[in-house]
Amino acid sequence: MIAHSGIGSRIKGLLNWLGDIASKKGIQIVLLGNPDLIKKNLSPKVLSTYEILEYNAGIYSIKEWFGIPEMKEFALLDIPHFNAPLKFLDRCVVTIHDIIPFRMKQFHSSFLKQAYMKLVFLFIRNKAKRIITVSDFTAKDITEVFSFSPSQIRTIYNGLDSKTFSPKSDPEKKKFLKLYGLKPGYLLSVGIGKEHKNLGFVLRSLKKLWSEKKIKADWVIAGSGGKLPDYLVEEAKGWEDRIRLVPYLSEQELATLYSAAGLLVYPSLYEGFGFPPVEAQSCGCPVYSSNSSVLPEILEDTSFYFDPKDSLSFETGLVRLLDSSKLRNSKTKAGLKNSKRFDWKKSATDIVGEYLRLVKN
Repeated sequence: MIAHSGIGSRIKGLLNWLGDIASKKGIQIVLLGNPDLIKKNLSPKVLSTYEILEYNAGIYSIKEWFGIPEMKEFALLDIPHFNAPLKFLDRCVVTIHDIIPFRMKQFHSSFLKQAYMKLVFLFIRNKAKRIITVSDFTAKDITEVFSFSPSQIRTIYNGLDSKTFSPKSDPEKKKFLKLYGLKPGYLLSVGIGKEHKNLGFVLRSLKKLWSEKKIKADWVIAGSGGKLPDYLVEEAKGWEDRIRLVPYLSEQELATLYSAAGLLVYPSLYEGFGFPPVEAQSCGCPVYSSNSSVLPEILEDTSFYFDPKDSLSFETGLVRLLDSSKLRNSKTKAGLKNSKRFDWKKSATDIVGEYLRLVKN
């Protein structure tokens, strides 16, 4: 899953540090997966700290449950998602990011997906050596829904690369805006086009505010590959000139996209962590966030908040923010400071510490 969006970001972010930190503690790490995919997503310098063992199994396939015989030779198996090799669970550290199919059933109604998760989570709860969650919110969620014991769980936050995600210069922003035909000060939303991201809620409010001429800013959507999510197509008709879509961007370009935005609007109904608000803050972009799920834990008091089901309060708050650059910028310094809490080197160090504790026990 190294090429996936959220989970892939965690895998790559950790692997940039994990091998080096582990080797200094006398731990050898072997990467299991498709060698070509691994080499495509990691630099030669990072790759030099690992061995690679070929392991090809379809994601969420039955084949994954059985793993490969070599797995029994490892002291620990660190599995970055819940699709773990059930046969070797007694030596597995399993990371759980969220339980969206159970909390957002109105958007993820697949009976098969839920049955698969119920079965796998039952095995993980009873057999895994340790559960890692990416937030205290997710830890609480799996405790409530699947009866995990808090003593099984350790929260280790995601991180970000603050060298990449940093405020960009005016010339960089100007060049970027020209390249993608964007006007400065746009409203930005970042995230894959799934319905729990709640972009329809934003679109309905923006149409109203544009009609009433209460706001001038365009709305830029990133993360859906330059294509309007299917569930928005009908509602967006007639407003295509106010909605700008950008293709998949490199991390450097994404950082410039954040830097040039007037405001990140993040209306998600449910997240296990939520990379975009933290990335935006690291680039000096103020954040107007949903107050749901994990987001108050991750952003604390460094964001402006709204109820993602209350259009009136969202619209009132948005107009107020867009009318006052002083208000928008009042949380910029606090946002930059908050983003520093999330650091891949720290996360990797915590994980190596967990390996050592588990092996000693």
